[in-house]
Amino acid sequence: MVEIISVGQDLASGQTQNLGAAVVTRELLHAGVEVDYTTFVGNREDYLEEILRQALLRSGLIFVLGGLGSHHYDITKKILSRVLNKRLVLDYKVLDKIKQRFEKRGEVMPRSEEKQALILSETELLENPIGMSPGFLFHQGDAVVIALPGDPVEIKAIWTQEVLPRLDLQGLKKVPSDTLILKTCGLAESTLEEWVRSVVRSQGNITFSLIPYGEEVEIAMEVKGETPEEVEALRRDLEYKLRRKLGSYLYGTGEQTLEEVVGSLLALNRKTLAVAESCTGGLICHRLTNVEGSSRYFERGIISYSNEAKMSLLDVSPEIIREKGPVSAEAAIAMAEGVRWISQTSLGLATTGIAGPSGGTPEKPVGLVYIALAAEGRETKSERFYFSGDRNSIKLRASQMGLDMIRRHLTSL
Repeated sequence: MVEIISVGQDLASGQTQNLGAAVVTRELLHAGVEVDYTTFVGNREDYLEEILRQALLRSGLIFVLGGLGSHHYDITKKILSRVLNKRLVLDYKVLDKIKQRFEKRGEVMPRSEEKQALILSETELLENPIGMSPGFLFHQGDAVVIALPGDPVEIKAIWTQEVLPRLDLQGLKKVPSDTLILKTCGLAESTLEEWVRSVVRSQGNITFSLIPYGEEVEIAMEVKGETPEEVEALRRDLEYKLRRKLGSYLYGTGEQTLEEVVGSLLALNRKTLAVAESCTGGLICHRLTNVEGSSRYFERGIISYSNEAKMSLLDVSPEIIREKGPVSAEAAIAMAEGVRWISQTSLGLATTGIAGPSGGTPEKPVGLVYIALAAEGRETKSERFYFSGDRNSIKLRASQMGLDMIRRHLTSL
């Protein structure tokens, strides 16, 4: 059996999503292996020790995520040392790498960071190319135990080069299987579930789960069969049917992000983009510029939060602000056209709304957001949205629908 144990008080208290476990689960599913147990534990040493001892009795492959850093409550290595009866020794190569990272920043390594260079004896070190804490792999009887940092980005960085080549997963594959990941935007989760069920119907060899993220929902489907050829045929047939059913709501597959898809479309169509943001506070620009090579199509972003900024930087008329208000379709359109004109780009995107928790009125409640897209040779479009959730959630949802508006324009959907 396969088991994941996530360590961290933030997970136990619900402050943080267990994204590290989600990454490992997905990578294993890609390799045709299901996870049998997923648990998380806070900073209680006795709890972690009990869970580890149970895992060693029942599972052949155990992942322990998190608790490897320098904080005083990072307990994973200490408990692993106790449960597996292994010594903790200082690895000077790891220590040197940690020191070098601090030196590059012009800082002296704090003494507390030495804790990250403590390695369990008789273990294989898993290089961490982007973080301080390396991972570990060791054998305990018939079980393989792998300890990794809890950060999902670091897990992805370690997985392909260090973890996967060391694993023999053939014995853990129950039946041939494959995973299909589809990314959607703008469709309610309940509606999406009905649509997917209508395609899957009662096929017992296909299971699926929906993972919502604001206005985006990921469909993770596992396909099983008697042979790899049967699985491949089922997966292809399933993807074909779902693409027809989802239509324009489907924006990508696998690890693709909405901003990557939008960036690819802008580059492919040789279009340039400028963005004027009010309620999203620069989040759309941040997401766009996270994509490598975005300088090919992203010209500039303007955060025009105040009325004065909208008027002075984007040439929004005082009459629109006074008569329609800064949160209005007219203001969004003027902002989009203003930023496109100033930047001389192919497209101009703008957002304006009320992210809350205060500032709402009966006529314009919290969550009201207008998004407009100006395009050369086209009439400027605007859409009105009512997003739910807290301030961060509303900003995220607005950024997703703003990016999706660009995607739909570039694909003429």
